[in-house]
Order: sequence, then C-alpha cells, then structure tokens
Amino acid sequence: MQKHAAKRIYSPQSLEFWFEKLEGDWFAVFTDSQLAHGRRIYRDSEIRELELTNKDAIIHRRVEKRDEYAVIEWENGELNIRASTDDTEKARAIAVAGIHEIEELLCDELPPLPAEPSANGNGARAPAPQSSGATTNGKTAPAPSDAPPPRTLVLTFATSHNGLSFEAFWKDPANARAPRAPAFTPDNTASSARPATTRAERAKLIGLAALARKSHFTYNAQTGHYLLSNIIEIPSYLKNTLPAWRRAYEIELAPETEKLLHTAQTLEVSVIATRRNGKKTPGAKTTSNDNDTALDLRWIFKSGERLLTDDEVALVTKRGASPTLLPGVGIVTLPADRLETLENWQRNIAEAETPDGKLPPYLIFSLFNDARLKLTLSPEIETWRRAVTTPAPFTKPLPEILRPYQRHGVEWMHHLCDTGCHGLLADEMGLGKTLQTISLLSVRPANDPSLPTLIVCPASVVPVWQEEFAKFAPHIRIKVLKNGNPFVGNATETNHDAEPEAGIANGKLQTAPPTVSERIVWIASYAQLRKHRARLDTARFGYTILDEGQFIKNPVAKTTQTCFAIRAQHRIVLSGTPLENRQLDLWSIFRFLLPGLLGTRAVFEAALAADREGAFTRLRAQLAPFILRRTKSDVATELPPKVEMELVCPLTDVQRAEYARVCAEGLQRLGDDMDAALRERSFGFLALLTRLRQICCDPDMLPWLNTPLADSGKINLLVEKLAEIISGGHKVVIFSQFVMLLERVHEAIALAYPDLPRYEITGMTKDRLKPVQAFQNAKGAAAMLVSLKAGGTGITLHAADYVFLLDPWWNPAVEAQAVDRVHRIGQSNTVFVYRMVTAGTIEERIQSLKDSKRGLFERIVGGTEGNDLAAHFKTLHELVQLTTAEVVEPEQTPDYVPI
Repeated sequence: MQKHAAKRIYSPQSLEFWFEKLEGDWFAVFTDSQLAHGRRIYRDSEIRELELTNKDAIIHRRVEKRDEYAVIEWENGELNIRASTDDTEKARAIAVAGIHEIEELLCDELPPLPAEPSANGNGARAPAPQSSGATTNGKTAPAPSDAPPPRTLVLTFATSHNGLSFEAFWKDPANARAPRAPAFTPDNTASSARPATTRAERAKLIGLAALARKSHFTYNAQTGHYLLSNIIEIPSYLKNTLPAWRRAYEIELAPETEKLLHTAQTLEVSVIATRRNGKKTPGAKTTSNDNDTALDLRWIFKSGERLLTDDEVALVTKRGASPTLLPGVGIVTLPADRLETLENWQRNIAEAETPDGKLPPYLIFSLFNDARLKLTLSPEIETWRRAVTTPAPFTKPLPEILRPYQRHGVEWMHHLCDTGCHGLLADEMGLGKTLQTISLLSVRPANDPSLPTLIVCPASVVPVWQEEFAKFAPHIRIKVLKNGNPFVGNATETNHDAEPEAGIANGKLQTAPPTVSERIVWIASYAQLRKHRARLDTARFGYTILDEGQFIKNPVAKTTQTCFAIRAQHRIVLSGTPLENRQLDLWSIFRFLLPGLLGTRAVFEAALAADREGAFTRLRAQLAPFILRRTKSDVATELPPKVEMELVCPLTDVQRAEYARVCAEGLQRLGDDMDAALRERSFGFLALLTRLRQICCDPDMLPWLNTPLADSGKINLLVEKLAEIISGGHKVVIFSQFVMLLERVHEAIALAYPDLPRYEITGMTKDRLKPVQAFQNAKGAAAMLVSLKAGGTGITLHAADYVFLLDPWWNPAVEAQAVDRVHRIGQSNTVFVYRMVTAGTIEERIQSLKDSKRGLFERIVGGTEGNDLAAHFKTLHELVQLTTAEVVEPEQTPDYVPI
C-alpha cells in the first residue's frame, strides 16, 4: 500500500460517526468494477483532500490538472453519492477511493480498542459496543444472536532476499477441517478483504493495515503478503515494533528470522588461486570455466564461519554496497572497497581471458598488491609463482658470441616463455637487444613450432633485423611483410632453393608447393602491420616481438590497437626507453604483454591520481618479474665513458631582434594564460614554439627571411668546434630534428672543410646501410648528419666519438637513443656529447622540462616524473621570454673542450 498525502479535515465526532458507518460490509453497495477502479484511484494518490462531517464526506480528486469531487451522505440509514461528474461509474469509483482514505484516517487517529479475549490470551481488540450490526445498502442490521465467536488473527513471518514478509490467517480452533483461513485473498487490499465475517474481525484488519503502513510494509495484491523491503529497517522493526504487535496479534516467526535481529554483518572476501579441474570450494564464485588447465580464481565470501553459495554471492554482488538479506544467514554488507576490488578484477579478467576461455596465471601478481584482499595460493600455483621469480639454473647451450649479461637476457626470456609469461627487455640502448632476441629464437622454438614468428619494428629498422639474422642466424628464413607479400598463417615453408611466391590472385592466397620445411620469421614495420590489420584475425604466431616498443605508447592509436590484436604464444617487447613521457606509456606496453596485469586504463590512471608514490611502489612490485633492465655502467664495464655537456650558443643581432618580435606577437595573439593557450589555441601555441626554436637554430629557417650562414650563432659555433675535432682525425655525428637545419650545416661544413667526407641520413634516405657503412669504414675524420627521428634507432655509428645535438628535443629518451647510436658495444673511445643550447631562450626552458622528466623510467623499471608544459611553467611568458644572459662568445671557447 502506497503512502498518501491527502489533506484531511475532520473532528473527533466525525471520526466516531464514520467508524460506526464503515464497520459493516459497505462494499456491498458497489459493483466489482467500481471497487477495482476506486482502489486504483486510492493507490495512485489521486485523492487530494478529504473533509468529514457528522453526516457526510467530501472527496476531492485531481487528475490531469482537472478537479473532481464526490459527496457521500447518509440519509435514513442509506448511502447516497453526489459528484461533479455525470459519469456514474467514475463518481462511485471516487467514492470508493474516498472510503479507503477514510479507513486509513480512522486507523491513524482512533485510539486502541479494548482487548478481546482469545483462547490463548493473545487476541485482537474489539470495536466500540455501539457498532453491532453489518451495513447492507446503507442500512444497519442487528447482529445475529448465534454469531460465531471472534477468531484470532495470526501473522506468520518469513524472510527472503526481497525482505521480511508476513501473511495473515484467521485461526479458528472450532473448525477442525480448516483451522486456518487466509485473512486476505489475492487481488484484495487489506481494507476491502472479504474473509472477515464480523465487524470485530474487520476492525482487526483495518488496524493491521494501518500498523503495517506505519512500519513501511507494502501489500502485494497478487500474493496476499505484506513485505518490508527496506532491509536496513528490519532489525529495528523486529526489536522495537514487533513486541507491540504481539499484544494485538498472534505472531509466528520462522527460525531464520532471529538472524535478522542483529545489525548487518560485514562480509569477508578472499580468493583462492588454483589450477583448473580442482575440487570446487563451497561458497566460491568461479570466474570462468572449470574444464581446462588454466588459472582458476575462486572468490570466497564468508559471513562469520558461513560460506556463501554461488546464488547468494550473485545476490550480494548485484546489490553492490547496499545491505543484502540472505535467508539463513542474515543481513550482510559488502564493503565499498571490497566491491571496488571485485569489480576491478572482473574487468581485468575480461581483458586477460583468452579467446578459448583460459585465464593466464600471471594475474596473481596483481592480487599480491591489493592489501584489501586475502589471497591463498594452491600448492601448484605457489610452486609456479616461485618458479617465475626464482628460475632454476639454465643448462641449455647458447651461442658463444654472447656476453655474460646477454646470456642472462636470453635465459631470462627463455624462462618467461617456459612459465607462460611475457616480458619487457628494457636494456639501455646499445647493449644488444636484437642479438639476444635472435639467440632466443634460435635455441627455443615456440610451444607450437609450426607457427611463424612476427617481429614488428620501425620501418627504418627492418634492414637492421635482416642484416642481423643473416649474420647470426642464417638458418632462419626471413620474410618481410609488404604489399603483395602478406603473411600467412603457417610457419613452415619449403624449397630452400627458391622462396615461394606469396601474394593474392583472384582473391585467394597463393603459395608455391612445399618440399622442404623450415622456420619462418616475418618482419613487419608498424605501418605495414596496420595496413594488414584484417589478416591478424586469422593469423597465429609462435613469437611476437615488438622492437622499439614505445611506438605503442598511445593506447588509443590505431597502430597500438593493431598490435593488441596480435595473437601469439609468446610476446616480447624491446625498448630502451619504454617511458618516454608518462606512466600510461608503460600501461600500454603491458596491455600488449600481459593484459589485465595493470588493470584497466581508467583504474590505472585513477590509482596514479589518488596516490602517485604508492602507485610507483606497487608498479615496481608488480612488474619486477617481467622487466629486465641493464645499463651500460652496470654490465658493459669495458665500454669507455660518455661525457655530456651543454654548449651555450650566442644569438646574433638578427636572431635576437627576430626572436623578440615573434615572441611579442605570439604573446599578444595567444595571451599569457598557458592553460588557455594549450586548450583553446593549441595549433597557434605549437606554431609559436616551433618558430622560436627555428630562430634559435638559424633565422634562415623562417619562410619570410633569407639570411647568410653568418646570421646563425649556433652554426658559427659548431663550425668553430669542428675545427678542433677534425684536426684530431675524429669522426663526428650531428643530430637535428630539422632537416632544413642539417642542409644549412652541410653547406657550412662544405665551405669550411671542403675535403671532409660528409654523409647523411634523413627520412628521404632509402638505403640507410650504405651511408652507415661508408662512414664506419672511412679513414680519418668524417661527419655524419642525421635526422633525429629517422636515425635515432636501428643504426650503429660507434666509429665516431663526438656527438652534437643541434636543437634540444622535448623528450630526453629520444636524445638518449640518438647518442647511443655512438656509445654502444664496440665503441673503444670516450664519447663526448654536446647539447647546443641558445642562452636566454625557449631552448633553456626545454632543457628544464627535460630535467623534470629524467628519472621516471628508473623509478619504475629500474627516470623524475613527466610534467606537461602547463604544470611546469606558470605562464606563456615564462616559457618563451627572451632573457639577457652572459654567453661565451665563439672566440672565447672554454679550455675543457677535448681535442
């Protein structure tokens, strides 16, 4: 029954008058359809006002912004109805609804009736003595002298997951065949129930309806039951209200109802990790099928010592943090933090579960880092975990060419493959990650050796992999993914004498007839792999290796999504700088390697925002078994030192004037608010920064200027420094992100040192091996000019021992990759690295930003956290302003410059 809010106008006398009139069977004067329509109006709270007098009642109804009323009068003992509508059916229905409202008012306001004795001393209260007859068609008939004795009203209480319910029965000991009869029948509300045979019994039902409504029970007309669905209210009702009901009614409680007297119990949640096909634990929520041999996570929910069943767990998790009533258990709650853990893990499992329904065992390493969850490992899973973290001695033969730390790297990857895990080989650039990977592929076939291997790398590195395989593993067949030569699903191809032709004809894949089996390694650039994305849906690989894994740092990029779609038995990522800008870079890499280990992206970022230091600690613990990081200073003790220094460059008059002008115009156009500029005018903001950096390098790079080489302070200083280097017979590598600047430097070197051999690698260089080999083999001094993006990976230039970085790059990891083209295994001389920074300009601020990023990688895997521009600089003026600074002029070169 719904709670109503009709306005009530009455007096004590009018209450007594209407109580007497309504004791009898007033409903007999209405048809069934009028009674049903009236009950609906009452339940829908359409009665807005009720006014009672000693002779009539006025009922106001409002529906769809229209006002209607009905007047109920008693004249000569008969009930008459007048209404504002000519529709008799509607008028009498409004009268029925009004009578229900009157009954509700009577239950709320009349004092308790005197107790009526019963056989067991537990009975209802009798009506006022003057009410002694039933009403039929408005007339009061005298009570028959042989009326049966009043029956006792019995309430039987039971519990269900919906709440606390009761059913009302008439107890009639005199009727041996039917000692109990339902007080309410389906489709009858309490106030119009027909089973009551006397006015006293009817008064009991009216009183019960009022008490039930006050205790927030609702009546179900289909079942004839009352239900208290607000679970929080149940203990208070049983303790404080039910004892008063016992004085009016006979109460029968189901045994499990006693458990509801206590406050809600907090559930304990734990998880048992076992292998599949184990014996199922009672009360466990299994996360996936039990018919394979993968990991089985069984979630245990306990209330005290009682384990919940699967159905009970389903009810609890469906209600979330709200209390749940479990018959036989009581009221329980699942704490919000436990619920969050469970929901997070359900998402993790959805990401980690393989297409065949298997759950990888590496997920237990995430559970270890949630202090809110108790984890129990079965003996076989504990043995597996220890095997991952403490590998057994390695006894297989490895290529003798490997250095000791490289042997360890191969053994580490081998071990991860054996335990069903995947890893990130994060060795510093120049330590031979390519050689280690080729050695692994040579000594350890995939679990299914019929599957091919896929190596994905930048396009510029594809020839390097081909060359390294030809040098160290010529027995492995290499194929390059390209248009007209898409990869195929089988790993074995044949015919050593001629490579099978592969391509598409008439819409079907064509291959030559097989004769001799051999292992196949496909090498694909990230761009080509993306073009062939559709083929990944049917392709399977034994190994997939992502070289320069930072290429998938953006998890929403199409290239990254393509890599996520690769299905391989073993997955390895190679990257000396997996954290170029932010921790999300690492999340994306491990989303490829070990889906689910770091949770969803949203959960991962939320954890960083909530507790950054704690997140770092958890990351290190979670990722430690799956990352191998060595630096040159750690393992390459024979490698000569690397000396890095900044070379402060002066501004010429032309540069200074143009910088000041462009800076002033940019500030006027964009304003000084860094956040607003980045958010609302990002294109103009980046354009301003690019123009200022170009001015710092060479004003001739500006499209509106045409200046001589002498107007670039940076080129002048570079040419002067090269004189000392070239005279000593040294080789030098010069990096810049601006190809236009490299062209100007090439021109300047040709004018100053016409006999110096010069080589270059840019994005337009198709065959990078040719200039690299020529530079490496050149006798005496030589210069290599390299575009930072095109030549920062995949080449070896250790014949040089001097490096110049002409313009500071935003990301220190990119610079480090470039420098390590020179400072790598095979280098025999000390390497001197010069960063050319123009004083008092945006280049100095870029260096400051890079310093803030340095350290993020080391904190997690083994570089300071990356901040964006808005966090690092308060205003745009602070970032781009031209400040006065003492600059070492070219002719005043410091004496520490090595020769």
